[in-house]
Amino acid sequence: MNLLEGARIALESLRTNKLRTFLTLLGNIVGTMSVIAVVSLINGIDTYARQKVLDEGSDVFSVTRVNPLEFLTDFDEFLRSLSNPDLTLADRDWLASRLPAARAVGGAISASGELRAGKRTFRHCRVRGRTEDYPLFEEMPLASGRHLTEQDVRQSRPVALLGWEVARDLFPGVNDPAGRSVKLGRRHFDVIGVVADRGTVLGENRNQFVVVPLTTYQKVFGARESIDIRVAAGDVRRIEEVKDEVRFLMRVRHRLRPLAKDDFAVQTPDQLLRIWKGISSAIYSALTPLVGISLVIGGIVLMNIMLIAVTERTREIGVRKALGATRKAVLWQFLVEAMTLSVVGGILGVSLGFGLAGLVALLSPLPFAFAAWAIVLGLVVTLLIGLFFGTYPAWKAARLDPVEALRHE
Repeated sequence: MNLLEGARIALESLRTNKLRTFLTLLGNIVGTMSVIAVVSLINGIDTYARQKVLDEGSDVFSVTRVNPLEFLTDFDEFLRSLSNPDLTLADRDWLASRLPAARAVGGAISASGELRAGKRTFRHCRVRGRTEDYPLFEEMPLASGRHLTEQDVRQSRPVALLGWEVARDLFPGVNDPAGRSVKLGRRHFDVIGVVADRGTVLGENRNQFVVVPLTTYQKVFGARESIDIRVAAGDVRRIEEVKDEVRFLMRVRHRLRPLAKDDFAVQTPDQLLRIWKGISSAIYSALTPLVGISLVIGGIVLMNIMLIAVTERTREIGVRKALGATRKAVLWQFLVEAMTLSVVGGILGVSLGFGLAGLVALLSPLPFAFAAWAIVLGLVVTLLIGLFFGTYPAWKAARLDPVEALRHE
């Protein structure tokens, strides 16, 4: 019997005994579905994390009052850092004057606010206070107008650069709203430009923001909040050198003793990737035994169903042997049937897994990413499950005595 003939007989059995088939395939379906769904979601988040680093530049790092990542890695240190002093614009200026080798040293701060233009209102807008060098740290292509300048920051000018969606909603039908006015808090701002559509990443709309000079931001929201100091090393190979220099200068600035702990945090892009790699590795480690248990259970169910099939088809096996079928041919027939059943369960699991991952991506901020290797892995594993657990029923069928089999009722 060839492979196609065995597969045809197995598929015919699927159609004949639908409930039994469903119970046979359930373990394989659940196991494969879990692999595909989880791997797709993890790959999506991994892509986002790496894209986030690339957007900000691989040579960029930040000096902050606290490191929020320590909330996950060292909670006690995170609590201690809450007493660190605020970082100010003066700290940024002092640092920039002593880092001539750096490509840029900028300041950043953010809050949520409400923008109004005439009778139109844009709520929950991300208000970003920035120094003039922010285009060196963030991807900010212009659709129209201009970026902030050094004079805008130094003179605390009431000017604003709008995100694409903010401009669209506040000034519908206007191609270039530059020169128009928006109101933030109690202050009016002149629109100087619009950032091009940047799309959505991980459920985050990247067009719902407004950029204003950091000094003007502090007049609207107050100057007591700590800022983030962002440093572009200029060369990714020098990032560690520049980071050490920044750390030394900040300790001098804060007059720390040689053995005293830093009262600030230095965050680099690889910290986020390292933490995410640890999380994803833990998920994979937990997933492996869970999926393995499901597939083993599915294999045991498959073996039992195939044993039942051998018993039900004893007379058929006797007829085949009486007509000249060898033990090898009967063994191959039932092995092909077991592998076909297992692979069908794997295919259904792959389809449901992608469907589940797509549904989660649709209803939550989690992204979805196609993983070809997960499909191959899922199908190969289910094929091997069918081969392994189908061997004993196939061997039992091949060992049947044709005379006894023909007498079977």
